[in-house]
Amino acid sequence: MVITLVSDSLNSDSKTAGFSAFNLARQLSGHGHEIRIVTYAGLALKENNIETEFEVFYIPQSKFLTGLWNRAILKSIKKAVCGSDAVHVFQPSILGWTAAKAAKKLKVPVIAGFYTEPEHTALYLFLRFLFYRNFLHIHCIDKHVAAHLRSYGYKAWLHVISDKLHPRSRTIKRMERMYLSLSNQNKSDFAKGCMFRLLSRLFYTGFAVPLMQFWMRVVLGARIRGKKNLKGVRSAVTVCNHVHFLDSVLVGLAVFPRKATFPTFVKNVRTLWPGKIVRILGGVAIPESLSEVNTFFNELEFLLIKNHIVHFFPEGVLRPYDTDLISFRKGAFHLAAQARVPIVPMLITFDPPKGLYKLIRKKPVMTLHVGKPMEPYDEKPENDMRIRMELIYEKMNSFAKRNKAS
Repeated sequence: MVITLVSDSLNSDSKTAGFSAFNLARQLSGHGHEIRIVTYAGLALKENNIETEFEVFYIPQSKFLTGLWNRAILKSIKKAVCGSDAVHVFQPSILGWTAAKAAKKLKVPVIAGFYTEPEHTALYLFLRFLFYRNFLHIHCIDKHVAAHLRSYGYKAWLHVISDKLHPRSRTIKRMERMYLSLSNQNKSDFAKGCMFRLLSRLFYTGFAVPLMQFWMRVVLGARIRGKKNLKGVRSAVTVCNHVHFLDSVLVGLAVFPRKATFPTFVKNVRTLWPGKIVRILGGVAIPESLSEVNTFFNELEFLLIKNHIVHFFPEGVLRPYDTDLISFRKGAFHLAAQARVPIVPMLITFDPPKGLYKLIRKKPVMTLHVGKPMEPYDEKPENDMRIRMELIYEKMNSFAKRNKAS
C-alpha cells in the first residue's frame, strides 16, 4: 500500500500522547509499504540530519500558518496525496485539514487521529464541529477516549489500536487492516447524534414504555421478579433465554429507567418499518461479515465503558415456550470479560394462567427472574469468559429444571 502520513510533528510529544508518526512510518515501511510524510519544514527530519527510507514533503510552517499559501505548497500536498491508498492525519490542524481536503478531492480514503484526552466536554464538542465531523474514520489509542467520542456524538467509525494494547507486530497488522477498511463509506449503526438520542429517549420514556407495560402486564399478565438485583449496577451485560418474541420487551422493562442495547439481526433495524422503531428501542445490527465483528464488539465495549447495559440471548435462537436451555454462544461472555463488567443472568419461566386470565388466555404466562450480578472471576479474559459462561449456564439450567418440576 501507499500510505501518506500528515503530522505537524514527527516525533512523539504531548500532542500525540506518545504516538509517533516517524516510528509508525518506519514500522509500516519495514512491512513493505510505500510511505510518504507531509510535515512542516521547521519541525522536520532534515533539520536533525536523520536519514529516512521514505519520501518526505516539507511545508514551510511560517507561510502556511499565516495563510500565505501558494500554488507550490498546495501542489506539494496534492503530490503527496495523489496515488495513495490511505491518508492518515495525525492532528486537528490547518495542515491536516488541507491534506484531508485534497484527499477527498482526489477520492483517496482518509482517517484522522484523536490522540489527546480533553478534560472538558466543550472541547470534545468544539473539536468535533471544527474538524472531526468531516471524517468517516477516526483512530484512537485508548478505548476510553473512543467511548467519550461516541458519547459526544462523533459519527465516524472508531478504530482503537495501540502498542499498549497489542504486541508491536500485531499492532502493525491491525493498522494495515484499518487502512484497507477505509473504503467503507457507510456510517456506523452506533453513530447516533444528540438530537436522535434526545428524541428517542422521549419516545421511549413517554410512549413506548407505558405501552409496553400495559401490554405485558395487563394483556399478557407477565411478571418481573428480582428487579432489586439491578440496583446499583452501573454497566453490565445481561443474558436471558430466548423463549418468546416479546421477551426483549420484558427485559427492557426490567432494566427501566435504564435503556438496554439489544444486538439483533440486520433485517430488524435496516428497514424503514419496523427498523426505525427497533433502533429507537435500543436495537443494533449484528454484522453479517466476519471482518466487522471485532469493530462491532469494540462499539459494544465503548457503551459499557460509558455505563450502559448490553443484552444478549446467548442461545442464539428463538425457541418459543421451551425453557430447556441449549448450549450458550460465547459472544456475551467474551464482551463482559473484555470490558471487565458484571453479567446479570435472567431467566423466563412459564406458568398456567390464573384468576381472570384463565378466561382470556390459553397460553402460559411469562415470568422474568432477574438474578444477582456475577462479577469478573479471573484477570485473564479467556479464563473469565469460560468460567462465568459455565457457572451462569449451570445456575440458569438448574433453576429452569426446578421450576419445571414444580
